Amino acid sequence: MVNLTIDNKNINVESGKTILEAASELGIYIPVLCSHPDLKPFQSIELSPFIYQGEIKIENDQGAKIEDIRGCGVCLVMDERSGTLLASCKTPVEEGMKISSTDESVLKRRRENLSKIMADHPHSCLTCAQREGCIPMTDVCPGSVVFNERCCALLGKCEIQKVADYVGIAPETQRYQFKNLPIVQDSPLFNYNFNLCIGCGRCVRVCQQVKGVYALGAVISNGKLKIGTTIGPHLLDSECKFCGSCVEVCPTGAIMDKKSPRLSDLCDLVPCKTACPGEVNIPQYLRLVSDGKLEDAAAIISSKLTLPGVLGKVCFHPCETNCRRNELNISTDAESDSINVRWIKDYAIVHTHLAKPSAPKNTTGKKVAVVGGGPAGLTAAYNLYLKGHSVDLYEKEDDIGGLIKFGIPRYRLSADVIEKDLSRIKSTNINFHFNKSLGKDLSLDNILNNGADAVYLAVGLTKSRFLPNFDSSNGNIKYGVEFLNDASKNKLTDDYFKSKSVVVIGGGNVAIDAARTALRYKADSVEIICLEQFNEMPAYSHEIKEALEEGIKIRNGWGISNLKNNNDGTNEIFLKKCLNVFDEKGRFSPTYDETSNESVTCHNVIISIGQEAGNDFKDDKIIQKLMVKGLIKVNNDTYETSVKGIYAGGDIVSGPASVIDAVGAGRNAARHIDLYLGGNGEIDDEGSLNNEYNMYIGRTNGFNSQKRQNANLVSAENRKENFSPVEITYCDLDAVKEAGRCLQCDLRLHIRHNPTPPKEEYLTFDEINMVQLPEQEGVIQLLDNHKEIMVIKGTENIRETIKEMLGGGKEYSYFIYDLDPMYTKRESELIQQYLQKHGKLPDSGDDLDDLF
Repeated sequence: MVNLTIDNKNINVESGKTILEAASELGIYIPVLCSHPDLKPFQSIELSPFIYQGEIKIENDQGAKIEDIRGCGVCLVMDERSGTLLASCKTPVEEGMKISSTDESVLKRRRENLSKIMADHPHSCLTCAQREGCIPMTDVCPGSVVFNERCCALLGKCEIQKVADYVGIAPETQRYQFKNLPIVQDSPLFNYNFNLCIGCGRCVRVCQQVKGVYALGAVISNGKLKIGTTIGPHLLDSECKFCGSCVEVCPTGAIMDKKSPRLSDLCDLVPCKTACPGEVNIPQYLRLVSDGKLEDAAAIISSKLTLPGVLGKVCFHPCETNCRRNELNISTDAESDSINVRWIKDYAIVHTHLAKPSAPKNTTGKKVAVVGGGPAGLTAAYNLYLKGHSVDLYEKEDDIGGLIKFGIPRYRLSADVIEKDLSRIKSTNINFHFNKSLGKDLSLDNILNNGADAVYLAVGLTKSRFLPNFDSSNGNIKYGVEFLNDASKNKLTDDYFKSKSVVVIGGGNVAIDAARTALRYKADSVEIICLEQFNEMPAYSHEIKEALEEGIKIRNGWGISNLKNNNDGTNEIFLKKCLNVFDEKGRFSPTYDETSNESVTCHNVIISIGQEAGNDFKDDKIIQKLMVKGLIKVNNDTYETSVKGIYAGGDIVSGPASVIDAVGAGRNAARHIDLYLGGNGEIDDEGSLNNEYNMYIGRTNGFNSQKRQNANLVSAENRKENFSPVEITYCDLDAVKEAGRCLQCDLRLHIRHNPTPPKEEYLTFDEINMVQLPEQEGVIQLLDNHKEIMVIKGTENIRETIKEMLGGGKEYSYFIYDLDPMYTKRESELIQQYLQKHGKLPDSGDDLDDLF
């Protein structure tokens, strides 16, 4: 250990630490630019033979070494024993050192060094008197600065701006001259503006040292450090992995995210995870699969998903739609570049054995009734059980599963996959009550009177919507939901449609499932007729593609005007041309050309135009009170209905949705029900999960050109003959290869940031602090107890104004003051800043404000 003092504060630190690190431990701020807490010192940069800035190739000066270049010089401190100025970021501590970070010679040299940097960096915005209320990069500049000489869109959120505010920009700083360096905006995900680069090398160091990718490099040209791509003009040329680390460490706007100047929200940084209704940590389990740690990956998945195996087969993967790999634009297909997340999930679950869930450590004595054993109900019940609540689940069928067991065809979701998931849920102490239909066998009154402290309604939409004015007694007409239900219960013979032609009406997932199921019941031909054009069909695109491969025809853009039952047992369907499915506001409101007609003759019709709630609970007064237009109305945040303690979720709330949406609804409802019952609302215990990560991702030649490992399917000719699963789970090689395509966007969240300069100290609004104030010009800001600004006021005498306000009868808690002889200018700046943030003017502390 080494003993030293910094700014008269004593500290013992480990030998080998720098002065900067010691100061940080003391809470003493020292400004830095080239230094970063996750990076080695500036002179650890490995120089490249050449780099590219856009199309410009820049070679390293012959014999030039990184040691020839000094760092930023703004972290200087003084050794008071010798009067020597030292770079705190690289100078190791020594026994007995006496360091000053505030000596006037230190402050002066910092300003001089920063001035040299600013001479090559736009800084008019940083010295502009109007900057506090400025909206950056707009057409009108309040300071009349030429556009090319302005700062960037990071104004107000820029690290170099904060350092400049703290260190100060010397008046003698040279005026910036625009150098017209390349601005690269045609690379994926990030934009580069080399005019804003200060040569700190942080982006290069993170790319070399932390990530091991070497897509960015540095050379010394004409005695200055220049940054650029290493192989060619674009990041794609240089095998960039687009992890975003360079953006995260850049102290200026030289490297910025395309979507916004600096991404900070999780939904932008890790869109796959935030798009997942199940909230699964997708990047983490992809990493684990890539590393061969399947058990750990499966644990991550099943910690969030009550039905992990089912979702490995049927999740509609919104994560893939939002995957940032899509933005690399390698392929013309909008979805083809995303990571095949669902298939990797399926691989992990198929190849592992999930342990039975542990019983809750504590019981709460609270009782919850869940009505409906589908995905939403099972998810809520399972999570509430794990929280220690007693759970009764009521299901109208003779088994749990809902849609996944009694609606999804077996070629998509096999019985063994379903049972693997359901058996884990059944192994709990949830009390299952089968063949109990709400409205028929039990009512909400019964449930509430039976001691339930809370109720969750997840009864689903179990009935097909009928076409109006059609004879539903016609035996050749079936409805999608009921037809698939009969198929799942083996109520139909294997050759049910043998030698028959079948027409399916509808363009959604139920229609596609019904059509493909009819084909497997030996139909001679199957045709789908729907209102939507091909690119408007609500069914999943891969399901449509597979249906077409199996020989199913789709007739797009037609509505049904009539249906006639012929004497020979066939049906004639009369069609009318659909002009538009939706109105100008996006609402379902079809319009037709009644003069454009066709007709189709077939043996059987399956109508799949939507779903609605069943009739069983139409007489339950409480539920009818909750229903609005066929759905239960809830608070969108809490899932609670208008009746306290009764919650609802799934299709009965949202309308027809996916399994993963239902799982997400069940998770969120469980949180709020637990809170309602006195819990903390935390339904995830991730303490036992493998959350390890490695920031080093390495260089992979051809990484960006790696194509998505698409689904392996049984051939169309073979699969349409039976109900065997059409998908073939990934082999080990394909799974590891596909998981390795992930950009690992989440690792950016683990990069630290340099400390920001200390904020202004808030003084308590009292006489003790008032008497110590200077009697000089300046601006005061008065704050409430939440430290929200209430008053901004310029004054010729700060002490006298605070004294007057102390006796003014108004309640303030804190104040800040700025000494400024041009206090009216400073007052105007602060008011502009307040207006920009709050959209209204602050109080000025005068009663005259009422006049305005």
